[in-house]
Amino acid sequence: MPDPHGTDIAKIRGRLLGERNLFSISELFHENSRISRSAPRIAQSPQSALVAPSGFKRYIYAPRIALPDPRTAETDSIWDIMTARRSGRSYSGEEIDLQCVSDLAFYALGTPDKGQRRCVPSGGGLYPLELYVVVARVEQLPAGLYHYDPRSHALCELGRADCLASIKQAVFIPEAVDNAAAVFVLTAVFGRSKIKYGERAYRFSLLEAGHVMQNICLAATALRLGVCPVGGFVDDEMNDLLDVDGVEEAVLYAALIGSLDTIGG
Repeated sequence: MPDPHGTDIAKIRGRLLGERNLFSISELFHENSRISRSAPRIAQSPQSALVAPSGFKRYIYAPRIALPDPRTAETDSIWDIMTARRSGRSYSGEEIDLQCVSDLAFYALGTPDKGQRRCVPSGGGLYPLELYVVVARVEQLPAGLYHYDPRSHALCELGRADCLASIKQAVFIPEAVDNAAAVFVLTAVFGRSKIKYGERAYRFSLLEAGHVMQNICLAATALRLGVCPVGGFVDDEMNDLLDVDGVEEAVLYAALIGSLDTIGG
């Protein structure tokens, strides 16, 4: 009797050996995270919300730098900002001010009402994303790696190494990193959403990263800053930079931020 799993094993072997085959890990994941009437895969019990982990990561002993209150004054209309948005890779190398970092962080993952709710939607209100900021050229802020704490609207200093050089090595557009003022890096702590959504949580985390990145892009555009979303990078190197394991918490997305280079485009 033929091995019922033989075909799949052959496909896996072919993939590992570089042979062309039709097996797709992404298709397998998509199938296993589908929601159907017979397999809802979502915890419906009210108790599931009670045991859900907090949507905030804490660095208790890290030095903290309070950020100025975010600006709320109107600039251009949202319609003008959306149509003006561009992915700009050419920066002047000039410093940006701390107020800009405050604005970008707040409109990315801040808490407008000082509670759990953020500026972006999140499946079940579980908020699996975290924001790290690699600083290179920001007034009043030493270069290094920081974590954003939405509850207190502050940055937690994690180290003052030349993190921008590590970012340059990890991304696939290294030439764009040289004159950047900062890099905003989004990670997901998948367990926060998995407790309710199981495998579907991974989909929701990716969607949420897109919501946050669009907010960053629109806020940067309103501030007349250059911004470029970056999804192409060596995962292990980015995870190592932030000291996350790549499994329980992993880097999903990054944004280069800088002063616009009006000469170079």
